[in-house]
Amino acid sequence: MIKLFIFSIFLLFACSSFVQGFSTTARTALVVDNTTSEILLSKDIERLIPPASMSKLMTLFMVFESLEEGKIEMDDTFKVSRKAWKKGGSKMFLREGENVTIENLIKGVIIQSGNDACIVLAEGIAGTEENFAELMTIRAKEIGLTNSNFKNSTGWPDPEHQMTSKDLVTLANKIREEYPSYYKIFNDLEFTWDGITQKNRNPLLYMNLGADGLKTGYTEEAGYGLIASAKQNGRRITFVITGLKSMGQRAREAKGITTWAFKKFKLKTFFQKSSTILEAPVWRGEKETVKISATNDVQILISNDSKEKIKMHVVLKEPLIAPLKKGQKINGQLIIETAPLIKTSIEKKQIFFPIEVSEDLDRGGLANKLTTNLNTLKSNLFSLFGTN
Repeated sequence: MIKLFIFSIFLLFACSSFVQGFSTTARTALVVDNTTSEILLSKDIERLIPPASMSKLMTLFMVFESLEEGKIEMDDTFKVSRKAWKKGGSKMFLREGENVTIENLIKGVIIQSGNDACIVLAEGIAGTEENFAELMTIRAKEIGLTNSNFKNSTGWPDPEHQMTSKDLVTLANKIREEYPSYYKIFNDLEFTWDGITQKNRNPLLYMNLGADGLKTGYTEEAGYGLIASAKQNGRRITFVITGLKSMGQRAREAKGITTWAFKKFKLKTFFQKSSTILEAPVWRGEKETVKISATNDVQILISNDSKEKIKMHVVLKEPLIAPLKKGQKINGQLIIETAPLIKTSIEKKQIFFPIEVSEDLDRGGLANKLTTNLNTLKSNLFSLFGTN
């Protein structure tokens, strides 16, 4: 049987009561604060949708992965097939039979949304676009995209080519976190190929809002969509909006969401990594207590007009027994209890942070052990039965 030793931190901090969510006209939408993983806006995020060119992110993920594994190099070239040359929609304007470097093809996909560039990459890696689409679907499941199915490399309309907003945000985060050197290309504003200069279609990149990616999408069935990420003052958000009626509406929604997410909420640090949270009782130590700290920064997102107070306490699932080493992980956690950021059916939420020992502590002598054991027992009994 596991005994829980609970130590309350008798400090109250101002925290957010729920705030009014952003009212979006998008068909589906998801806004995530990447620093805390808080969901700021959620609308039909499990709904299967035609992702249009936003699914090109999966094509790019496959290319980036092949590059990292050394299967291909940025200066390798792939030959443009007749199929790629003839493909309609947005184009890089490749010529049949020419050899194009992977680096230029990647820029053609990211900046120009080139369907022809996608097909050249797919054929170069998997032989055919159909084979590549099958590999996309398999790999998507492996990386946690549980509701994604791909029939092509471009996002071209197909009733079986589907994703969810949740999967799009998951994919965008993976690309940014796992392939930061390639992610930088999403921030390029233009690319010229064969004398034709095209601008990046992501409207947020031109608004001075900290945006640095990722991808727009449009088909008649899908409407106008955007998967985007932006960073301001150490905070990052990633969001997707789909099913909008025009490029103008997409740009306005994107600007509104980004402004709202950064202005309405702020990141508050309660404890920095390795800073002492409290001193907890120790068995058999050379002194009665040991300093406890958070393994990482203890940060939560709060609303700027916050009024509510929060509670914090440390739970130890087993007693601490000397000797202990600085940095030693503890079977327990720091728990912060607060109200949800946006109105939900949950009245309170709990956020959990791992903890560790923040100083070395040796075993004490026999007399010291008897004293610390007695005092620790009293302290634990008080903690177990007292108010917290």
